Amino acid sequence: MKKTVLVLSLAAFAPLALAAETFCDSGHPHPIDVQFERDMDASGGVTLDMRNAQGRAYKGWDTELNMAYQELMESLAADEQAALKKAQLAWLKFREAETEFWWSESISGGGTLQPVIVASHAIELLKERVCQLKQYKQAADHGLS
Repeated sequence: MKKTVLVLSLAAFAPLALAAETFCDSGHPHPIDVQFERDMDASGGVTLDMRNAQGRAYKGWDTELNMAYQELMESLAADEQAALKKAQLAWLKFREAETEFWWSESISGGGTLQPVIVASHAIELLKERVCQLKQYKQAADHGLS
């Protein structure tokens, strides 16, 4: 079971090793991902260096999340702001619970790579939420059609 999880986890890292993926249907990688890819390449597979790279990427995506949230809040009416705040608080609870679940040995495999695997998932959760908020902002600015 651990080998299966490890193989699946390493497969999840494969796109990071090859090229930064495009962000949110933009057709271009996000600068955070470009730098993260460079940092991961420079890590040479050393766990500490990989974790440091992940920490920088996580911090960058967390900053992006806060900016996207604030930009969206500024474009909404008061009742919509209350709804977004409620949704964001629920998402934050989900993120915390999801990350805690990923620390399960049966999910992330345990061992020295477990923190790398869990951090990778946490970064992906942030990126996905940033993308959602940016799409909501675009809808608020231009409508859904």
